[in-house]
Amino acid sequence: MSKNNIKTLYLLTAIALVAATYMAFTSPSITPERPPLLTETQWQNLLQSYRIFYFHVPLAWVSYLAFFVVFIASIRHLQTSDLKWDLFAASSAEIGVLFCFLNLLSGMIWAKGAWGIYWEWSPRLTLQLVLFLLYLAYVLLRRSIDSENRARTSAVFGIIAFIAVPMSYLSIKIWSWQVHPDLTGEGGGIETPIIIYTLLINILAYTLLYLSMLHIRMGNERAAQELGYATS
Repeated sequence: MSKNNIKTLYLLTAIALVAATYMAFTSPSITPERPPLLTETQWQNLLQSYRIFYFHVPLAWVSYLAFFVVFIASIRHLQTSDLKWDLFAASSAEIGVLFCFLNLLSGMIWAKGAWGIYWEWSPRLTLQLVLFLLYLAYVLLRRSIDSENRARTSAVFGIIAFIAVPMSYLSIKIWSWQVHPDLTGEGGGIETPIIIYTLLINILAYTLLYLSMLHIRMGNERAAQELGYATS
């Protein structure tokens, strides 16, 4: 990317993040079906807690996107042995791990406010935790292997680990009776246009943030590799 394109990306990212955050706090809250036995005060508090999903959902989306990039880049590295694909995979994995952790954390904060618990060992939550741990292991694996075998071994790991991504997403549909809400299902709460637009703007903003972070991370990694080659 040219310097002008990079500056444009950073500017769009900043604008989108400001707009998305403003909309998340000023737009109507996501409004799922009202659970039984809640008082009006409890129901209003629960509705406000659903604002966190304006952040929670984009964080999940970006983590899936980042791990998909790892999957594709790993395949391309095995096909071509080009280290640029290894660089793509390594940089995207680190960002994906960060966003996946924030997704788990935001979900725990919501669960405590909504249900009085931080964590439940349901299939949905367990699979998301497994996803996080798999790619955390990927990052740690890269740091524990010598440079000669790192790229190929990491590529194989990155391809196999991607199996957890569709499993994590589909778990919401398969185990819809679990504590984790299915916001896209009937009565899930994502229905009115302003709620949909707010969620989409947040998804766009966090996607742009991912692209900006990916460019920065790849630049840092490339510089570190060049320094390593210069001093070896």
